Amino acid sequence: MKWLCSMAAMGLLAGCGSSGGQTSEDRALDAAALEDSLAQENISNPAALPSKGTAEYRGFMTLALPIDGAATDYVGDLDMVVDFGAPRNQVSGAVGNFDGLSGELSIGGGDVDRGTDVDVDFTFDGGLTGTLMQGADAYAIDGNIVGEFRGRNQDGLTGLIYGDIDGPDGQDLFQGSMAATRSEN
Repeated sequence: MKWLCSMAAMGLLAGCGSSGGQTSEDRALDAAALEDSLAQENISNPAALPSKGTAEYRGFMTLALPIDGAATDYVGDLDMVVDFGAPRNQVSGAVGNFDGLSGELSIGGGDVDRGTDVDVDFTFDGGLTGTLMQGADAYAIDGNIVGEFRGRNQDGLTGLIYGDIDGPDGQDLFQGSMAATRSEN
């Protein structure tokens, strides 16, 4: 499953750039640079993840959304919290400030799998829901996130997003990626 998700996102990743600037292009470049940087870090050993405490991650989510025809990359600001001590629903957060779109998406119902084989599957998952607007047009998002913690101390995370988008032209599929670094509390 991990291989299929990774292959599906390859086309998306090839079109990304970086983030942090004032333009959509700058944000795309920043998002891609962060993703590339974190991909150089080892995947955190799921069995060695903390059993208590929380961690907040901030970064970017890039979604290839089929709005107005062909899929276009939209970069949003990702804020995700992981409660390592919770018995379930350990992964939550929000994504907003998408270039060219208004609205916010929620991350919820996610869990950490300390027993996963990272060569086969992902370390955490969650749901992604909400509505994004382009002018008066509403686009309902119903998706999933899957990902990995990066580095010995879970200093970052990377992941993939996939799901359904329902808008004025009907229902379609979308995909995406995310990358974030751990914030100091």
